[in-house]
Amino acid sequence: MKKVLRQHSARTITELRQKLQGIWDCFIPNFMPQRTSAVIK
Repeated sequence: MKKVLRQHSARTITELRQKLQGIWDCFIPNFMPQRTSAVIK
């Protein structure tokens, strides 16, 4: 998340929240299947 935030700086708290929410929304679907598989193994 840090790397993505550094690439897209926010100037206000509202922008920061929106960017964090967007990152989180993309992060979970992409990350969770890999983590679930790793835990099962």
